[in-house]
Amino acid sequence: MKTFTKLFLLSGLCIASVAQAQYCMLPGRTPYSSEQPGITSFKLNTINRTSANVESASTVVVTTGDSTTLLRGQSYTVTMVDSKDMTNFPTARNNIRVWLDYNKNFSFDDAGELVLTMDFHTPGTYTGTFTVPATAPLGYTMLRATAKMSSDAGHTLPTSCDNPADGLGYHGEMEDYIVKIASATAVNELVYNAPDVSVFPNPTLNHITVSFDGGKDQQVSIGLYDIAGKLVANLFNGKGQPFYDFDINAQAPSAGIYFIKVSSGAFSSYQKLVKVN
Repeated sequence: MKTFTKLFLLSGLCIASVAQAQYCMLPGRTPYSSEQPGITSFKLNTINRTSANVESASTVVVTTGDSTTLLRGQSYTVTMVDSKDMTNFPTARNNIRVWLDYNKNFSFDDAGELVLTMDFHTPGTYTGTFTVPATAPLGYTMLRATAKMSSDAGHTLPTSCDNPADGLGYHGEMEDYIVKIASATAVNELVYNAPDVSVFPNPTLNHITVSFDGGKDQQVSIGLYDIAGKLVANLFNGKGQPFYDFDINAQAPSAGIYFIKVSSGAFSSYQKLVKVN
């Protein structure tokens, strides 16, 4: 039985705090009706999320547990359902955009990061396909999707941060998703019958124990990574043992989402770790 690297879903609260600290967050929609348009369904690879058209007063919804892995050089289809205001603007259409922050600089405005675009889309189901560049940087990053009212209702074209701001307010919705860019070759090279890895307590204040029973008499390395996939600290490198105890407060003093990577031979496993203060 094949066992692939396990990517655990991220905590909604911690995703929100990380994303809000790094990515632009619009101040909120200008209310005019309870029927403002939005995104009611978003599907990409293993992401399959359904929601109300207006989820909150905020324009950007940082999703609470939806993430996926995309492979370099592979094509993926986005299926999105967007809504409209049947009462006030029954004939208005929406503009669709999907951005992916490939270079992980907390901006969606670099060349090649607008991956899907559709203007004057009649609200309903939109389907588009994009290809992840073969040279895309590996690791975790953010995808942002939007459905926004078009010039049918007097609105400007959507931008990833509503800059310059729409004079009528951002009548639409943005949804943010965590995406990991991975190498297609690396996924195929993972060994089979890989043992389980666990990290506890989780969430933690400082101390963690990593349990891994598959590294006996083998070289094992354990690393601590941040949410962007950057190595924070090498925690262990040596002969395998059943348990590994670490105090990570010095390496990760800030609360947030981290990942513990355990590697032995060709096997690697990523475990989500929630650090609290």
